[in-house]
Amino acid sequence: MPVAERLEMLSELEEKYAVELEREYRGYGNELVRELISSVMIDSKKHAGLYKAAAMIAKGKSLAITEEEYMVLEKNLELHIEKEKEMLEAVTQLMDEVEDKRIKKLLTIIYEDELMHHPFMTSFLELVLKRETITEQDIWDMLFRDLPTHGHVADPYVGKDYGP
Repeated sequence: MPVAERLEMLSELEEKYAVELEREYRGYGNELVRELISSVMIDSKKHAGLYKAAAMIAKGKSLAITEEEYMVLEKNLELHIEKEKEMLEAVTQLMDEVEDKRIKKLLTIIYEDELMHHPFMTSFLELVLKRETITEQDIWDMLFRDLPTHGHVADPYVGKDYGP
């Protein structure tokens, strides 16, 4: 089975698992248990999305975005990266203060997630999108430089020999 199909299959399995978790624990009486199971469900949905994205890349789907979209995404990601940094600092401080091992374990899980988010967000633009950004200049080049007609309707009389 090709990699793209296996990735799609894993995406569907993770999504199905998340739906099952939500259905099974939706009305569960203990709020603490519900919150912990909900976290696992959200991770499964995240994994489903990552598998789906990997499948699209494996299939050769274009990741191209316009230069303007890239600039907006870059600005938003920079803000998110700053928030992630603040969250890392906050959870680190809490980990140092908390004595309860159960809470410390939960904070450690959060800390490890935040540690993974930060490099992902910082490299996301460069590794995944930047090389496929379509600039306005690219569009003009496609229309006027790279086409044989340079953006004009082909002249049916050019190149024809009408002489004797």
